[in-house]
Amino acid sequence: MIAQTVPAPVRRGAALRWAAVVLVALLAGGSAMAVLGSTERRVGPVDVRLALVPSWHGGTQVEVPPLGDLTLDTHSGPVRLRATVTGIRIDDVQALLSGGSTRAQVADQIATDLRSGIQALVLRSALVALVAAAAAAGLLFRGWRAALAGFGATAVVLAGSGAAAAATARPEALTEPTYTGLLSQAPSLAGNLTDIGGRFDSYRARVATLAGSVSQLYATLSGLPEDLGGETDDIRVLWVSDVHNNPEAYSIMRTLVGQFDVQAVVDTGDSGDFGTAAEASLLDPIATMGVPYLWIRGNHDSEATTQATLESFPNVTVLDDGEVAEVAGLRWAGTGDPTYSPSSLVKVVGSRDALSAAGELVADAVRASDEAGEPVDVALVHEPKMAGPLFGVVPLVLDGHVHERGHRVEAGTLELTQGSSGGAGLRTLVDDSPLPLQMSVLRFDPDDGSLLAVDDITVGGVGQRSATVERRTAASYLAEAEPEEAVDPGTLTPWGGRVVGLAAG
Repeated sequence: MIAQTVPAPVRRGAALRWAAVVLVALLAGGSAMAVLGSTERRVGPVDVRLALVPSWHGGTQVEVPPLGDLTLDTHSGPVRLRATVTGIRIDDVQALLSGGSTRAQVADQIATDLRSGIQALVLRSALVALVAAAAAAGLLFRGWRAALAGFGATAVVLAGSGAAAAATARPEALTEPTYTGLLSQAPSLAGNLTDIGGRFDSYRARVATLAGSVSQLYATLSGLPEDLGGETDDIRVLWVSDVHNNPEAYSIMRTLVGQFDVQAVVDTGDSGDFGTAAEASLLDPIATMGVPYLWIRGNHDSEATTQATLESFPNVTVLDDGEVAEVAGLRWAGTGDPTYSPSSLVKVVGSRDALSAAGELVADAVRASDEAGEPVDVALVHEPKMAGPLFGVVPLVLDGHVHERGHRVEAGTLELTQGSSGGAGLRTLVDDSPLPLQMSVLRFDPDDGSLLAVDDITVGGVGQRSATVERRTAASYLAEAEPEEAVDPGTLTPWGGRVVGLAAG
């Protein structure tokens, strides 16, 4: 017999076809592995999404949105481990801190969780990649042989990649991360975990003591004089601002709401620091506050996460774009901050025109409501720069942002600026200049919605040991601003600036 020789063009065509089969299979397998092969795991006190993605250089990349990334040269290619932080379990963090865990213990826990997660990730990614490779090759080239070839080629590449990663593994790289983005500040900001844990425990205990002492202080100021509505059921509203993720602020709020018959809480923004989904669980105490909660967005709050989370709570009313709402028998108008600066480490200066335009939006809403016979009692904005267009339009404007109390009167409008109700947040645990926690109980006339008095409550921050309550009447602000045109002194109370204090030992 004479052997048949396959023509060279046919051989080249077959080779190209099988090369195309392998290429399609590898592309499909790699894409499916990156998109569908990821897995959600708990690693220490955080929730992490793990994924394997094709890479020329390998290594490990940890993404902490929006702070940035850290990369570790843990191994060479052709696959990279990508870990994205999706959530922080606050209870676990506090337990970790209060337990006095050493860095070695924390590292061991994280290593155990990570090892388990990577094992599950490798198995899932391999199965997804093999199935996708076989399916793509078989469907595109219409044959089981093509599917089998794609499956085999992908299996060989996966095995080779795993072997290369194992052979080039560098465990010591875990202690030598490279930071990018805002995380480049991390080495200088990170403190000793045990020391921070001790400070946090001391801080919690002291705040609990001081919060209870506020009740005693407030008892000396209970009730209003008859000429200011003391014999009527005045409307009491707790006003907070700039909590900045401090969970102790909500503990104090709950104390004030429960003991002083507060009918609503008003929050002028900056509940968070970065506006990320990982911070959302810190807002949960708001949902169980037991009273209506009125909120506007601050420049550290994300519309897509912080605001959306609060809008999902049944007791929360969010004001934005000049909306008007009635809460606790009063009419409120407000809008969120038009700027968004998701980090205290990066200063984003908002356009004065944008801030003024936002204030003008609220002013227009107030005028429209007045013309409809439903006058607005209070306007809410986050930054004092937004308040300008509201002077002469509404009796009272509340804002925050600057972490320091203030007030001014212009064109008959009283503007009050709140301090930080969270003491500027947990950043004070690594800061030598802690701020006090500041909140206020506003008391309104139930008949005409006018402000009667303000009880400013101040609780010492980290390392501080004091609590004070100061009561001022609305008339005292006017008298201070315009003494020559003030109301008849005979109508003013003798306690227009009364202060009581307590040092908590």
